[in-house]
Amino acid sequence: MTSLTHRSARFKLILILSIGLVCVSSGSILVRLSQEAPSLVIAFFRMFWASLLLTPLYWLNRPAEKVSSWPLQLLTGLALALHFAFWIASLGYTSVAVSVLLVNTSPAVVATFSYLFMGERLTLRGMMGLLCSFLGGAILVLSDLHRLGDWRGSLLAVLGAIMLAVYLLVGRKLRQDTSLLAYIYPTYLLAALTLAIIVISSHSTVLSFSWRTHFFLLLLGLVPQCIGHSCYNWALRYLSATLVSIIILGEPVLATLMAWWILEETVGPVVLVGAVFVGLGIFAVSRWGIIPSEMEL
Repeated sequence: MTSLTHRSARFKLILILSIGLVCVSSGSILVRLSQEAPSLVIAFFRMFWASLLLTPLYWLNRPAEKVSSWPLQLLTGLALALHFAFWIASLGYTSVAVSVLLVNTSPAVVATFSYLFMGERLTLRGMMGLLCSFLGGAILVLSDLHRLGDWRGSLLAVLGAIMLAVYLLVGRKLRQDTSLLAYIYPTYLLAALTLAIIVISSHSTVLSFSWRTHFFLLLLGLVPQCIGHSCYNWALRYLSATLVSIIILGEPVLATLMAWWILEETVGPVVLVGAVFVGLGIFAVSRWGIIPSEMEL
């Protein structure tokens, strides 16, 4: 009976993580399908719909605890907003494969920031992983420069990875004494408000798109953000952040396969080489890199 219960719990974890992986991997595809709208507007609607869809859940189950630090909460909302602004903009200049691979170097950036600013130690294998992932990133940037004559997509994806790393590091501190819902709802809302200010300042139109584009924007907020990220965060209660981060390494592979199937994008040999270096490097950093290695989100 105990074995059966254990097997059932294991199956549930695998199922929910698999759903999360598929949902998050669909994000870049939905961005491409929404590109009738400017990238900043796409980023805004992703966070707007995510915040709106979470509002009833938050107010029906309003957490008792208060935000522990509003300056940090503001910083994490700003970082998340800039992460999506940079990353979604990158998809207008480079392929899904390069964009998703580079933005997923954030564990390597987190490791670097943790070592430089938080006094955490890197193992030798962690240092080798950092070098490996950064080499892979350099290969992808040079591939864009050679293939497209344009490095803006790669640069924007790297900036997105840096902002994601800031979001994760600040979020780690806030989540030490804040429940999941009490943390993610204000963060998503602040990110949506930040992006709204940027969109208004840029005089971008937000409504004059086809119903098809608005439908994809709604799906962007619902599927990769509300469902996908919630599955990952739910799993963190039962699995280590290290293990979850390794599982998330499947996202670039799945997103690239989706782009090949739905958008008919191809992946060249140079990108594949860069992908191998990035993947191996991030795996090494996530698995063995930092002491302490846990990052509770």
